[in-house]
Amino acid sequence: MTDQPDIVSEIADLLGRIRSISHPAAADPTIRAELLARKADLLARIVANNTNRWTGHHAEQARQVAQQAQAAADQARDLADKAHGPTLDQTHEPPCF
Repeated sequence: MTDQPDIVSEIADLLGRIRSISHPAAADPTIRAELLARKADLLARIVANNTNRWTGHHAEQARQVAQQAQAAADQARDLADKAHGPTLDQTHEPPCF
């Protein structure tokens, strides 16, 4: 099981980073996507470490929240990729000069 102080520290760090980009003009789409991916990962780990302790619908709700967070992270990554255009490894073509 993940050490509780580590999770608390990680949540505090993540919230601080999210707060720093809360103004729409303050965040690069890539940074926003990375933070959403960290959030999704954190939620998935919390669910994995605690589902056996939660009863009834709480475990299912937690899994749904983690899945929704992952979907949001995936969508943010797609938007960030579109905003920055394809990278060289995505096109497999050398740049023309």
